[in-house]
Amino acid sequence: MDNKKASNSVPAAKASAIAEFLRLPLVGEDVAVQGISQITTMRPSTLVFAKRFTHEICNALNSNASVLAIVCPDFEGKLTSPHIVSANPRLDFINVANRFFVQHAVGQTTIHPTAVVEEGAVVGNNVTIGAQCYVSSQSVIGDGTVLMPRVTLTGRVVLGCQCIVKSGAVIGQTGFGYERDADGGPVLFPHFGGVVIGDHVSIGANSAIDRGTIGDTVIEDHAKVDNLVHVAHNCVVGRGAFVIAGSVLCGGSQVGARAWIAPQAVVKEHVVVGDDAVIGLGSVVLNDVELHAVMVGNPARKMDKTNNE
Repeated sequence: MDNKKASNSVPAAKASAIAEFLRLPLVGEDVAVQGISQITTMRPSTLVFAKRFTHEICNALNSNASVLAIVCPDFEGKLTSPHIVSANPRLDFINVANRFFVQHAVGQTTIHPTAVVEEGAVVGNNVTIGAQCYVSSQSVIGDGTVLMPRVTLTGRVVLGCQCIVKSGAVIGQTGFGYERDADGGPVLFPHFGGVVIGDHVSIGANSAIDRGTIGDTVIEDHAKVDNLVHVAHNCVVGRGAFVIAGSVLCGGSQVGARAWIAPQAVVKEHVVVGDDAVIGLGSVVLNDVELHAVMVGNPARKMDKTNNE
């Protein structure tokens, strides 16, 4: 399959164009910016950001007149080099980097010759399916979604638009749902459900997302699931939630919108974590969590914010 490809080089952007994109004023020379670099190892003609003021960073920026910096308000009036003052330098840096310096593939859907896409699968426009992927006949993949090498979609999996599924992720296997019979033997609960994933979702490497038993496992728009995460059958991950490395969501648990599940945390089956809640590192959540709460420990307990500021 012949596909159009993006150019290997990203054109330079004028500092004034970056400032216009951010709707913030440019202070200093209108330099040409040819890429990005770290504030600690800045290269000429690049974009950097500083979210905290130090005299060392200030002096370094003033010594690099070709570097454009997006800086916090504490730098205001202290820089002679080109800069843009921002209330959130890191976020603005991310947006500029994505807009001006990330190469975006353009053209038709690309399916690697070693990938298996079963007949009946629905694959959208500008989709990338990497080497050794497997896509079941009941799968639906939305426009602009990328499956990196060795992704497996089994059963009924609906992937939205502009998603990224990283290598080794397995989506749609049956969950660990058993009932013991009269003799104590395990009987698997049949899994008739699927996995429904919204738009702009990221699924990390070697993560497992099980399909539902009767209903679906759901991951809503803009949610981000990190590497080595297990999402069990019938879970719901809310819009914009973060579920970070090594976490486990047990069957039927729910994570609210914009909630933060820190690395190695465990949420017990059928427990509900409220919107904007934070579950701390390694916490074990055994009971429902209210909105905006911060939970830490094993078993997890609510942190008193007044004593931890």
